[in-house]
This record gives sequence, structure tokens and C-alpha cells, in this order.
Amino acid sequence: MTAMPEEPPFVREDLREALAALEVMPGFRAELVDGEIIVSPAPDGQHETIIVAVDDWVRDVHGLRLHRNLTLISPEGEYVPDGIAAPKGAFAGREWHSKPDGVAMVLEVTSGSRRDRKGAERDRGPKRRGYAAADIPLYLLIDRLDEKATIFSEPRGDDDYAHIVSVALGEDLPIPAPLEGVLPTRDF
Repeated sequence: MTAMPEEPPFVREDLREALAALEVMPGFRAELVDGEIIVSPAPDGQHETIIVAVDDWVRDVHGLRLHRNLTLISPEGEYVPDGIAAPKGAFAGREWHSKPDGVAMVLEVTSGSRRDRKGAERDRGPKRRGYAAADIPLYLLIDRLDEKATIFSEPRGDDDYAHIVSVALGEDLPIPAPLEGVLPTRDF
């Protein structure tokens, strides 16, 4: 298990202030990925449909909530996942950015646009490694460009996960503990 410092050592205060300033831009979200501030526009309707389907599954099967629009601090950066599976109230009293304490799973859904290949590559690489480095048990990636659903599990404590399972969108995806079950992806 990787010990999380209070503040990632590489995040300069001026970058944190820039991130905070960008958070007030309606319809956009800002993240720090690989030392670079990334600003993303609001997602499309299919993106939202997928998030709602995962939220339903997390609530119905596990009694958790899929929290959104929160920034998680990792030793590798500061990320705003599309969803954070955690108990209701897990983030009460926390700042807009926090350690991932109590997080069972993070969700990223890639853009459906071929023009946003860079965004998909960030979800597949740097963000995956950052979530593993933060010791988040599960990382669910719904890759609309590659038409796959992938679950990464058992963070190794460095910068990757020990187990990876992928299925084509439309197939059932087995999810390991701590959210053990089967996630149907037919509506994705």
C-alpha cells in the first residue's frame, strides 16, 4: 500500500491555484495530468448515459454512490474522474480536492470523438497509473473509441494494476472485490 503525502510533492502552489480558478468555468473541468493542466469540455449525452448506468449498478448492487465533479489527489497528479464509487457522505466536509480515502472504484468514460484521442490516451495511461499509485482498488474504463469496458484491479502500490479484464461493449464485465459482481454493458 502506498502512503499518500498530504500534498503531492510536485504540485506547485501556483498550479493548484490555477486549477482552483479553472473550477469556476461552467461546463468545463480541469485536471493535473503528468504535470500538465488539462481542461475538458462538458461530455455528450452518450457519455452521461453510461455514467448513469454505472451509477445505477453501484447503487442497486452495492448501496454506494457514484460521486462526480470531485478532484482526487494521487502521487501522480490531481484527477477529476467521471465517477467515484464510495459510500454516501464519504466526501462531506472535504475540500474540492482530497485524498481518495474510502474510494472503492473510479470510473472514466472516453469521449466518442476520434478527435479526442489524446483524452482517451490519458485515461488509458497516466490516469490509470495515477489511480494505481493512489491505491484505488478498482479502475473502470469505458473506452468508447475502442468499444471496450475494462476493469483494472489490485493496485501494485507503484503505478499499475496487477489484474486487467476487458470485454467488448455489450458484454457483461465481471467486477472483482470490493465491488464483486457483474456489470452489464449492453446499454453503453
